[in-house]
Amino acid sequence: MKLFGDFEAVKFYEENLIFITRRGYLYYIFNPKYNRWRKHSNAGNDSITVSNYDDVSKNELIDAMQGIFPKKETDFMRLCNPEQLCIRDMIDLLREDYMRYMSDNSIAYTVHQFLLESDVCHKSFSEIKKVFDNALKLHQENGKVLTRIKDLCLAIIGRDIFKKEIGIVDGHDSSSYFWIMPVRVIDYSNTNEMDNVAEMRSIEISIEEDDVSQYLTPFLYKHYDDNLEANKKRIEYQWTDDEGNEQISVINGFEWYLTYNFFNFDSIVAILKDIKDTVNALSSGRENEFTEKLKDKEVDLIIDFYHRFTYRMEYMMKVGKEKGYDLISFMGP
Repeated sequence: MKLFGDFEAVKFYEENLIFITRRGYLYYIFNPKYNRWRKHSNAGNDSITVSNYDDVSKNELIDAMQGIFPKKETDFMRLCNPEQLCIRDMIDLLREDYMRYMSDNSIAYTVHQFLLESDVCHKSFSEIKKVFDNALKLHQENGKVLTRIKDLCLAIIGRDIFKKEIGIVDGHDSSSYFWIMPVRVIDYSNTNEMDNVAEMRSIEISIEEDDVSQYLTPFLYKHYDDNLEANKKRIEYQWTDDEGNEQISVINGFEWYLTYNFFNFDSIVAILKDIKDTVNALSSGRENEFTEKLKDKEVDLIIDFYHRFTYRMEYMMKVGKEKGYDLISFMGP
């Protein structure tokens, strides 16, 4: 049976099921044995040959739909267990049911981010619906609703995801991030080989490369030591020339891409000393060698980032030293 748009309803007699398809791909399934709809776990990816199935009668479909004839996809969504819905489905339902509030871009963005950050999306979805239902009942203004959703987000997730900050990610982010962690060299024959370097990934942090470029490279470049043994042994190429002599090409300087940049703890201490002085300078209006490129930016955000970065690095050195790691590596994406 043709429905709306590209959607069709067919009967799978062998299992006594109703299939809802879109462009030949399976999306929703109704099981009359349990009188229950569910969204197919691989919706939009598993195709069936619709012509091989019988049509569903209109009355049979209306009975399955609890008395309505479906006119849009959300009619199926709202009969499914919310656990089976993706975030896009939840947003579509919220837009349909609470257009007064979801037409506000600030509220829609906040709800979307809330769901993205939630560990259990369907529970957050249910709580958001309660906020909207109460808001409609009390005729609350958009600003009040936005505040309530943010408060709910903080209560459920346990942190303020809307706080503007320069991010420091716990653990390893494999996208466009620098990876920072304690390391120790176990074989100095080539410190550019990952097998020759032990990494303490349990306290690794990741910082977006643009943020490293803007806020950390002046300190890193100043205190990077080309003469540090670990940095001197980063072999990029190794070959034998025509006369049978072994030749090597080493990596010089701070390297941006997928290369260990080693700092001993003394260098990290010096970096943190400069950062603390820069924080003091930015706070007081004083200038130092690093403030010129920073003073036209959002100073409060930078100071907050430097405080958090300093804490992480001091902790990293403390724990790293206890575990026998004597270097900190900055590796770009």
